[in-house]
Amino acid sequence: MKETRRSFIRKGAAIFALAAGALAVFTLLRQLVPRMIGQKKRVKVGKSNTFPVDTFTYIDEHKIYIYRDHEGVKAVSAICTHLGCILEIDEDGFLCPCHGSSYNRSGEVLSGPAPRALSWYQVSKAPDGQLVIDMTRQVKPDAKFLTT
Repeated sequence: MKETRRSFIRKGAAIFALAAGALAVFTLLRQLVPRMIGQKKRVKVGKSNTFPVDTFTYIDEHKIYIYRDHEGVKAVSAICTHLGCILEIDEDGFLCPCHGSSYNRSGEVLSGPAPRALSWYQVSKAPDGQLVIDMTRQVKPDAKFLTT
């Protein structure tokens, strides 16, 4: 049986519609998954005295900020919870350069499309004195610091 031009175009349109729908679903689901794929779960970032006091220091390799003050050290994700852009430090906290989400210094969402607060990670000290950030263990932003 010979296929008509009309049925061929219908089948082609249906295939393109299915492909576009699948791409839309994939894009929607990708927004809900954090960009942690390929990152190590426990990382050493150096000794605490290498981080300036009262400053957020960005660690590009692990996409985190290390914060040190006179009480100790904390670690927060540098990845925006909206679409995974890398956050920049702002005088009030963190700012997403891609879509305008802003967070306070505790990582809570102040404005923008970000759906949730930033993740804070457990910080411990290895036997060699280096700080170890465990990205599998989240802590509250007001949790006790690792004392230096």
